[in-house]
Amino acid sequence: TVSVRQLARHAHSLAHAGEAGAATWLSELVWRDFYFQVLANFPHVADEEGCGASFRPEYDAIAWETGSRAEALFAAWCEGRTGYPLVDAAMHQLNETGYMHNRLRMVTASFLCKDLGIDWRRGERYFARQLIDYDLSANNGGWQWASSSGCDAQPYFRIFNPVSQSRKFDPDSEFILRFLPQLARLPPRARHAPWEAKVADLDYPAPVVDHERAREETLRRYAVVKKNGAAKGAVGT
Repeated sequence: TVSVRQLARHAHSLAHAGEAGAATWLSELVWRDFYFQVLANFPHVADEEGCGASFRPEYDAIAWETGSRAEALFAAWCEGRTGYPLVDAAMHQLNETGYMHNRLRMVTASFLCKDLGIDWRRGERYFARQLIDYDLSANNGGWQWASSSGCDAQPYFRIFNPVSQSRKFDPDSEFILRFLPQLARLPPRARHAPWEAKVADLDYPAPVVDHERAREETLRRYAVVKKNGAAKGAVGT
């Protein structure tokens, strides 16, 4: 109910006053309104359930994983038991509080689409049910950004490494420990990749997929996008 112009003016005044976070907050406000405009002008991106077609139609040719193994992997992702601590801690935060930091939304979304090979729409629906700050356009835009199918999205070959993201943004594993207390037995730096510590009876699952192998599979899966895009370009010229 607050005018976006009023918010933008306030953010600008704070930025000029030296408030370090004001410019970042303003950029997030810009993204929010950008996704409003995408939804308003390209309504095919969302249907009545909030999920729709890819902004870039060539991405709808991707063959996502289905069947019993895909269902098991999706359940592991939803419940925070993928074996990748940053992903699992983030999903526990979402399930327990209804909130997740923006960086973690990107990491968990990338993991679902590009490590597990599961359709981004399933993750979009799950976030819609869980988030207390759910917004249709932002949620849709964020998931299409992560899956590379959206407007101004990350390239399909950019695949977040959940371990390196963990080490970079939670170096002392404080966030991980808050939601995965069973990893307290490990030294802080070992909590990013607990399987490397080889500790018995850790009460924490092994990784459901190998990230490097999953990355190669994702590049093969997304090859259809590159092929279709090249074909469309040839027709256009």
